[in-house]
Amino acid sequence: MSMHEVIENATSFDELLAGPEITPLTKNILLKKGTAYKRGMLITEQKTASTQTAAGGVADYVLKDDIDLTEAGEDTAGTVYVSGRFNREKIVLAEGDTVEAHEAELRLRNILFTSLK
Repeated sequence: MSMHEVIENATSFDELLAGPEITPLTKNILLKKGTAYKRGMLITEQKTASTQTAAGGVADYVLKDDIDLTEAGEDTAGTVYVSGRFNREKIVLAEGDTVEAHEAELRLRNILFTSLK
């Protein structure tokens, strides 16, 4: 079984999704203004607006699309993966953070990682 995801304005597959073994499901969440979010970034859900997972923080989701909120006047909706299989080399992390630090917590959410190597 093959899997194909259409990414707006993309010219090639970016290798974030690693296969169909875990169905990638998405949902919309509110993202905190003032940040440029990148596809593949680990996201921590907050009571008000979610943000990039800090080193040592708890990750909840993987961001589906780039969204630049650096000059946004308010928090904005963004789409995240709530499940799926991802290539660890394509995950966007905070400085000093590692995918390994979040593997166990994300496995409980049905988000798993593999390697391109």
